[in-house]
Amino acid sequence: EKDPRRITLKEFQNKQPSKFLDPCAIERRNSYKCLEENYYDGEACRELFEDYRECKKMWLAERARARRAGEL
Repeated sequence: EKDPRRITLKEFQNKQPSKFLDPCAIERRNSYKCLEENYYDGEACRELFEDYRECKKMWLAERARARRAGEL
């Protein structure tokens, strides 16, 4: 199994243009796993979906902050 650590902003900056990096891969995998285990009952996985949305919001805010600071 792949290392579950987070992707850093520096790794994201240095990625090749065609390479897809998901900084919220842990949350994404957890929500898909929940769906599979609960016969695709979205209500049973609501908390994990919310975790994924929050991760995406935080990541987008961090990228915006880095752009404003000239880091990206």
